[in-house]
Amino acid sequence: MIRIDWPAKLLGILAAAMLTAVAAAALPDNPYQRWQQVENTLYANAAWSYERIHFDPRPVDVAIIGSSRSQIGLSAPQIAAKLAAHGQPATVANMSVIEDGRNLEWAVADELFKIKHPKLLIILVNESPHRWGHPGFKYIAPAAAVAWPPQPFLHNSLYDITYLPFRQLRLFAASLFPETFGLRTRFDPARYASLPTDFTTSQVMADGKLIDMDVVHSADDLRAEARAFAATQKPSRIPPLLTPITDADDPVYLGAIARLAAAHGTRVMFVFLPEFGGSTVIEGRGFYTHFGPVEDYGDLSRDPSLFQSFSHLNRKGALIASDRIAAAAAPLLAAAPGDRYARKIGDGSADQRSWRHPARVG
Repeated sequence: MIRIDWPAKLLGILAAAMLTAVAAAALPDNPYQRWQQVENTLYANAAWSYERIHFDPRPVDVAIIGSSRSQIGLSAPQIAAKLAAHGQPATVANMSVIEDGRNLEWAVADELFKIKHPKLLIILVNESPHRWGHPGFKYIAPAAAVAWPPQPFLHNSLYDITYLPFRQLRLFAASLFPETFGLRTRFDPARYASLPTDFTTSQVMADGKLIDMDVVHSADDLRAEARAFAATQKPSRIPPLLTPITDADDPVYLGAIARLAAAHGTRVMFVFLPEFGGSTVIEGRGFYTHFGPVEDYGDLSRDPSLFQSFSHLNRKGALIASDRIAAAAAPLLAAAPGDRYARKIGDGSADQRSWRHPARVG
């Protein structure tokens, strides 16, 4: 009778599987195809941003990054027009992507600074820092950034790492057989020119949903929508003692974005776009002000005529916010380099320790 050493065999199988996964994760990819993975999804503006950065010869003087609040709540053409009126003509690109997650915003900023030289980076902030990463990060981020996050044990890291071998296998195959996987190897100028760049106007999104930016809701309807959304949210099961480690995406990646900006002489400005009737207290304000001024538009939260949904401005609200942003950005674009924010980032005085974790805010 042959005796099988099952523990040893199991360990051998696990080791072989691990080595295979590591080898797959190390496969090269075509970055352009990698970013195309989010085309035809709600995160499609990330793919547009890659093309804006690499294939559009126009400069990016002012870049906006954030979630859907800034994607449909700030108009790049309006900001550019108002900046020109303030004597500071600039090209403005809104590179915000639907859903929250600072890690994806870092990926966009990292790609931006490889090619373009923005003078100002405008970053959306919410009333509470988002604790976890963006679901689109695992599709577009470089393999090394997925495999080696800047801080271990971040909430989404394990999910992203386990997806990485499959992603790299698919992208490697796509580099050999692009038609099979529907991922282009060449830039299509006509397709790029047809894509929307101002989401403050009404349009059909990638999921087929019409976003009516001219709609006006009653205050009662907006409150009902907010209550319905709140009922779908589930509390975190992570023990409170661990959340400063697992839920630290905001300070970790925001610090990385700020260091990128400082290294390229780019100013940073934050903008708070509120929910209707929501909190107007910015919990992370103390941390954000280490890197740049915070434009606080919490006063907009009281007017229901400015909201497309309880958490997003409509066209009217977006134009008000865009005009304010331009007025605040013009002096920063006109000022000489070396302001106090750049110095504080450069000398290391702005760090994660000054950030108040949302779980600890009273």
